[in-house]
Formats: sequence, C-alpha cells, structure tokens
Amino acid sequence: MTRHTLVLLVRDPGTPLAYTVMSLVLLSVLHPVYDRLATPGTSGIVQAAPGIAVMFTLLALDVAGQLLLSERTWHTWDRLRSGPASPSTILAGKALPLIALFLTQQAVLFLFATALFGFPLTAGTWRLPLMALLWATCVTACGLALGVHARSQGQLAAASDIGALTITCLSGCLVPLTVLPHWVSTVAPATPGYWALHGFQAAVTDNTAAYAHATAVIATVTAVALLVSARAIRH
Repeated sequence: MTRHTLVLLVRDPGTPLAYTVMSLVLLSVLHPVYDRLATPGTSGIVQAAPGIAVMFTLLALDVAGQLLLSERTWHTWDRLRSGPASPSTILAGKALPLIALFLTQQAVLFLFATALFGFPLTAGTWRLPLMALLWATCVTACGLALGVHARSQGQLAAASDIGALTITCLSGCLVPLTVLPHWVSTVAPATPGYWALHGFQAAVTDNTAAYAHATAVIATVTAVALLVSARAIRH
C-alpha cells in the first residue's frame, strides 16, 4: 500500500511542487516585513520561516485527504475495507509517503531560509528535525481524517482550504500575533498551527520548556486524528 501511494504521488507531483515553490517565493517577499515587525535583538527569519513552513504544510491537507477520497472515486473503498488490511495498516500505508513528502517540503524551505536569510538551522540540532517529523505526521493524520469523512471533492476542498486558512491566520503563522487583534491571541492556542510555530521557534532558540509543551500538544492532536480515521474506516 505504501508503494502504491508513493506511485500515485510521484505520478502527480504538481500540487506539492507548487506549494514548495510558492513557500519560497512568499518567504523571499515577506522576509523584510518580518524583520521590521520582530522585537529588537531578534531576527525576523525565526518567525518567518517556521510560519510559512507551517502554512504551506497545512495547505497540503487536501493532498492527504485525496488519497483516501480517491478510493471512493475508483470504487475500491469497500474492497479496501473488507480486505485483510487492518485500519492501522491502511492508514500507515497512506501516511508514510505523505510524511516523507511533507518533510521534504519543510527541509527545502528551511535550507533555503538558511542559505539566503541566515535562519539558525544548526541551532535546532535534533529538535528541529523531530519537530518537522511531528508536524508532518500531524498534518498527514488530519488530512486522512478529512479524506475518510469527505464524500466529494468539493467537500474535501472546502474543508481543507477553509481549515488551513483559518488555522494559518489564527495561529500567527502568516502575520505575527502582536499585530493582530487581541482576541486572535486568545484563541490561537486552540489551533495546532500555533503549537507547531512555537515548537519550531523553540527548537532554534533552545527554549526547552516551550519545545516540550509544543511537541506534546502536536503529538496529542496527531493521536486523536488517527483514532478518528481508524474508527471511520472500521465503521
């Protein structure tokens, strides 16, 4: 199943490739803005690179959801569910290539930010790759949860696009929370994007407590999304 999923992604790489290129363009354009908005003594790239990485990974929710929705389009969903593969096996087979895809997307952005804008990549040591893996897994799990419940391409597109844009705006990924209305800062911690952003920032600033808190929240969201997906596949 993993091999089959990988073939599907390789045959149609347009959307992930477009999101990757768009993230690099947006980072290049907005980097000076983040520098002006940053607190004195800090670099705007520490906010810009993680925020845009989180944003464009979220926008790829529909890529994850489409892998399960396609099973209905091809009329293979019932066959897949009635086969010998357990729900956890189905989810793992769909998830592993997606996680690798999202990790690659984030790696390209962070390497680009390091080479051109001085993002402190080495300061992240093991924490930055681990946070990238957790976030890639979280987005994959949420995307699969959407895909297993969506009944049409329109439903999936609406849920993923609206959800991704809402989380991006409310979490402070696109615009720092300090310049947004006060109520946004109040609701921001309710979004997984907020914790992903702070987890990435804590990884490169060596804020151990904030990093541990962020990883715990992201891991919890991932577990809940996987349980929802497995339950839907089973029933």
